Amino acid sequence: MSKKLDSILNKVPHATVTVASTELEVNKIYNTLDEKMVRLTAEVPYRIKRQIKQYVADHPGETERTVILKGLKLLGLNIDDRFIHDMRSSK
Repeated sequence: MSKKLDSILNKVPHATVTVASTELEVNKIYNTLDEKMVRLTAEVPYRIKRQIKQYVADHPGETERTVILKGLKLLGLNIDDRFIHDMRSSK
């Protein structure tokens, strides 16, 4: 091989997946799907609660839960998109 071709090929990732990275991905997916759900309670001003209820009424498929999770995600919390959907619609 030429030096130029060899240099280019060294920069490209290998086409095969290593066992370690495959196990890591499987564990990440498994842990996310099997994660325990807990209830979160917070007192908010009445007008905020009304605004959230109005938003939910104006946006079919949204729930108070999805609105809150989307807001937390916008703040930078690591929230998987699979958790941001109406749990009732998945049954």
